[in-house]
Amino acid sequence: MRMIELILAPLTWLMADALVFFCMVLEKIPFRRSPTGYDNPRVRRMVGGIGYWAHTFRLTLPNIRKWLKTRGELFPLVLQVQTINRCNGACSFCPYPYTVHLQEKRTMDDALYSKIVDECVAEPDLHDFVPMSKNEPLLDVKMEARVAEFKRKAQPHQLVELVTNGAALTPTRMKRLIAAGLDLLTVSVNASNETTYNQVMVKLSWKQVMNNLEALSKENLSMTNVYLRFVSEQDNRKDLQIFRRRWQGFNLFSFTVNNRAGTVKDFETRIIHYSDFIQRLKRMAGSHIYPVCPYIFGMMHILENGDVPMCSNDWANREILGNVRAQSIREIYNSPRMNQIRALMAQGGFEEIDACRECSFYHEFMKPLTAKENVQVAEPMIG
Repeated sequence: MRMIELILAPLTWLMADALVFFCMVLEKIPFRRSPTGYDNPRVRRMVGGIGYWAHTFRLTLPNIRKWLKTRGELFPLVLQVQTINRCNGACSFCPYPYTVHLQEKRTMDDALYSKIVDECVAEPDLHDFVPMSKNEPLLDVKMEARVAEFKRKAQPHQLVELVTNGAALTPTRMKRLIAAGLDLLTVSVNASNETTYNQVMVKLSWKQVMNNLEALSKENLSMTNVYLRFVSEQDNRKDLQIFRRRWQGFNLFSFTVNNRAGTVKDFETRIIHYSDFIQRLKRMAGSHIYPVCPYIFGMMHILENGDVPMCSNDWANREILGNVRAQSIREIYNSPRMNQIRALMAQGGFEEIDACRECSFYHEFMKPLTAKENVQVAEPMIG
């Protein structure tokens, strides 16, 4: 049994490293071109699910490795900015209806947005600028102008991504976004038929979104890469293969639902359960790739009033690290408290951090196996 344990862990780590290496190498193949965004050097090699994961690894691993090695200053590789704190949906796997929705409706003022943009475009480490967070970005009537402002000032490698539910993505709106210079568009669909859609994407119209996607497929998308996203949970898990066949003209990727740092209600009824053996293998591989949380080392999240919560997944905003009206992004991202949180993670102290303690991402992927669990992983190998 002990021999199996000693072999299994290094083998799992080797396979995890091979997966990351494969994704990163595949992304660099010159002739690999996306069906959308194929003339845009920032996104043309993002192809399918592998392309999206390669992009994710490229934007999360460098800061982790840098900080663990040198404890040096960091700047977020991905910045999410909430320009309006509203959504037109009430999706079943989203905490919006009982968190953000309770706040007074607010929109980020132009001066604050420009301050954020100006700092970002001066930072070569910033790669993805995402004017969306915990909201539906197209409810902001200024969104096209905001995208254009960033693109007008951005460094050549910096891109703009929007994540939308697609309900407000009318042909007119899409033309404006393309003209503004949008590099990457992600549409969260999460169903392959109207019945499932109504269960998962509450308050939104299946017919409206389908019409918008059909119109989108006819646009000139040579400079805008389009991904359709599928968040798998119990209500829609049977739709995934049909979804893939239906939308082969776009890039697709999927991932399983998470509990947004413990803020999703009835999460246990939504999660897809795998065998204990598979769950432990996921943790063995995941904690090797991500010994600390990529959200704290590579991403940052700014609310419409300038507040910076510790984690973009924590819809309860249990800890505010600063406000960009009074501080710079770099100052907040390298504050004593932020580095204290990083040090806790590096020491395995996730459960000393309020949001991390309940986070399903931590429990499913980053929580190292105990000695007893290592034995339980090894048992099926010799059974």
